[in-house]
Amino acid sequence: MIGAIFGILAALLIGLSDLFGRQVTAKSSAITASSSMQAFGAASVLISLVFWPGTFSASDLALGALSGVGFAVGLSSYYLGLTRASSAVVAPLAAVLSALIPFGCIVVGGTDVSPLSTIGVALALVGLIAVTTDAPKTALTKAGIQLGVLAGVGYGIGQALLLEVATTSGPVAIAGQRVIAFGLMIPLAAATKNRVLAPIGTRNWGIAAGICAGGASVALFQGLRFDPVAAVIGISLFPVFSVIVGRIRYLDTLTRRQVVGIACAVLGTAGVVAG
Repeated sequence: MIGAIFGILAALLIGLSDLFGRQVTAKSSAITASSSMQAFGAASVLISLVFWPGTFSASDLALGALSGVGFAVGLSSYYLGLTRASSAVVAPLAAVLSALIPFGCIVVGGTDVSPLSTIGVALALVGLIAVTTDAPKTALTKAGIQLGVLAGVGYGIGQALLLEVATTSGPVAIAGQRVIAFGLMIPLAAATKNRVLAPIGTRNWGIAAGICAGGASVALFQGLRFDPVAAVIGISLFPVFSVIVGRIRYLDTLTRRQVVGIACAVLGTAGVVAG
């Protein structure tokens, strides 16, 4: 249960980072929003080391850095996807795939998974199919689906790598993750002629998004300490918060079938947690 609580907390923080991050996207670009989020996320995690230092481990720091590569790919693809398709398409794709990859690693690693958890994963996949096969033409685009898949793969690999990090080295690994993710965004922003940090008018939104993103990483790692399956599937609930934000704040399109699909993803997650 504790693992699920931390996973859902991470999902909530991701939803809030979407709320703030899309404010930056609207005034600049998806690359600038992603870069700003990684910058301020790294800063917030580094500051947290004062209160939660952990122990240094070169191997775990390397794992965190590799995780940062995955998260950089995931975040930039996610925000680019939101500029080309509805959050009701991009978010569930990214969430389910980002959950399935570490879930598969957990199963291959020999962790026992109950039949209820297996059914939950299957139900989440059904929700994914429902969300991505019935959307208005204005919402469902090939580029949006491709970027949603790429985001899910990036996030999934990033989360799977955290499973191998020792509990005592978690803070250092997460700090490495966020610093490397930001470092990768700098040349990407330069190559695409985008700003690295949000412009003055949206700088506070970027800071808020980064703090939430950094907090999500910390919450996820704490959840992995208690129950990796529940934490990984719990964080996949973030489409619920992202879609609510997209629908209410940004007027994203949402069909009835997509609502049912999202509900299936939520119920599937609940099944995994209960299992």
